[in-house]
Amino acid sequence: MSHNYRTSYEQWDKINEDGPNTLYKIGEMTKICDVTRKALLVYEEAGILSPVIKNEQSGFRYYTLEDIRKINSLKTLQSLGLSLKEINEYFNDSSKIDIYIKRFETLRNQLDDRISELEQRKLSSKKSSAFKIEITVLPKQVFYAGKAQSSSISEIADEFRRTFIQAVSTNESHVNNTDKPSIMSLLLERSRAGYTFLNLVAMNDDYDGPNRYVLEETAAVGLAFRGPYEKMPIPMKKLENYIKENHLTVTGPLRFIWLEGPTALGNQPERFLTKILYPVKNEF
Repeated sequence: MSHNYRTSYEQWDKINEDGPNTLYKIGEMTKICDVTRKALLVYEEAGILSPVIKNEQSGFRYYTLEDIRKINSLKTLQSLGLSLKEINEYFNDSSKIDIYIKRFETLRNQLDDRISELEQRKLSSKKSSAFKIEITVLPKQVFYAGKAQSSSISEIADEFRRTFIQAVSTNESHVNNTDKPSIMSLLLERSRAGYTFLNLVAMNDDYDGPNRYVLEETAAVGLAFRGPYEKMPIPMKKLENYIKENHLTVTGPLRFIWLEGPTALGNQPERFLTKILYPVKNEF
């Protein structure tokens, strides 16, 4: 059905000749799409939604089935955090396609991480020793780096506090507070004497100060572990066995993304949550 109709209420009967409910009144749209009349007018003002018929004098508006689908997509985009301006670009600005593809790829990876964390919580609540190993993509990030040594993984939290304080003192505005991994450690060396780590605090991409360290985007295989740091060698071994069994090529040191630990949970090590990952060659 063409949308090239005169914007007059009198055209309704003519337009609807090709079948009932071809067009929908604004009151019907509010019920079908579960939105308010005000919301529809806001979408229209933002340039996202245009009724096929609009009578300026009476205020009557009529919409198509395509508009219903568009509103449902619009609501989904809003739930993902996009503003009306961004949604308008999403629908109408082809020059921004690559930007939104990248944005949704990042969001997908973040959601995969959240799902992985919840699944590990579910497993741990059942006192299961199983781990859900997943493939993910870690984004390119800029960090403030600090090298540290400890006799055990459990001691790394104290070392990390020092690194974080140093990062903040460089220029607080540069510390990154987005949903990208914000604090992590690279395991550089393991020996009988202990561990050597590179502690990383996420900074904004424009950070160019001391101890700047960049991790490039990479595929990774990992799992979420809920439990005390002293038991982390168990999931680490599980991950290493998975890599060996699947003939994956490791491309960098083991990474720990510290999600929930002593700062948030205090003396409840059984609830500590850590993401453990190995960067690998993208062979999937």
